[in-house]
Amino acid sequence: MGKSQKSADIRIVNDLRGVFMFSYCPKCETGKFNSAGNCDHCGYSLRIQCSECGHPNIPGARFCGSCGHGMDLSVRLQNFINQNVSLLMKFKLRKFATGLSFGALLAIFAFGSMGMQSSPSIEDKVSTPKKAQVFNFHADFAISFENDLAALCKNRNIMQNTSPADLNEIVDLLIKHLKPLAEKLNHNRYPAATSAVYVKALHNFSSSSDVTRGSSAMMLFNFLSDFLEFNYRDFSQDSSYDDIPRFHFMSVPATALKSLGIELSRDIDQFGVADPVSLQQVCNAARSIVANAEIRASQQLN
Repeated sequence: MGKSQKSADIRIVNDLRGVFMFSYCPKCETGKFNSAGNCDHCGYSLRIQCSECGHPNIPGARFCGSCGHGMDLSVRLQNFINQNVSLLMKFKLRKFATGLSFGALLAIFAFGSMGMQSSPSIEDKVSTPKKAQVFNFHADFAISFENDLAALCKNRNIMQNTSPADLNEIVDLLIKHLKPLAEKLNHNRYPAATSAVYVKALHNFSSSSDVTRGSSAMMLFNFLSDFLEFNYRDFSQDSSYDDIPRFHFMSVPATALKSLGIELSRDIDQFGVADPVSLQQVCNAARSIVANAEIRASQQLN
């Protein structure tokens, strides 16, 4: 017998010895495992049964090879969290935790310095609301705008859905009354001469007989970006609404309007980009823009 043949025979014997040794049960060292991996003598099994479907899995498996169910509690808990908590919610929770920590730090600092400050008056404790619930205009341009808006809506049902013509007329009124103010306050940019310029921003929306919350918000945002001289990059790409994903083209316009107290959303959590929007809500949004302009004028011209 040659040397190569002898080496081959030794390898075969060793392989058979390994199979033979592995076939004995490590628990009772008497019985052998059957094809299912169970000891015929003591019943010991090399497999762990899935609690969901009963499929036998190898020891240490994290997921069932049949149904994908987690094989231990920690894995099942992580799967539950991943399925029921969205990425946006996780981000909001992280932001909340960060804000809570920062707030606690400020509170500690404030309590530590209370002895050096006088007690605040009642007026100091009451903060000015972001958006006035009742529009009481005092500036000439604001009163003039309100008169023109009332004339525009005089023979219309303000509860009906806004049409493209309604939206264009309202934006034209904003341009008429706020562009002269922008020419006094702004340094680089001014509102366009007509609402037709801002209609170009609506290319992301399908053409229909009614204006949606999304299209009206986009048009008012583009007017405001010229009037207030801001850009997309001035705002976070994280949406303020559950139905607008992060980095969606509506995330910045919706967040910007909300930060200015201009309400066009369905409710506090849902914006409703494709919802029709009533003429009354668009008119109130325009009034909020004029209210912001009046505050800006009083701060910079007086």
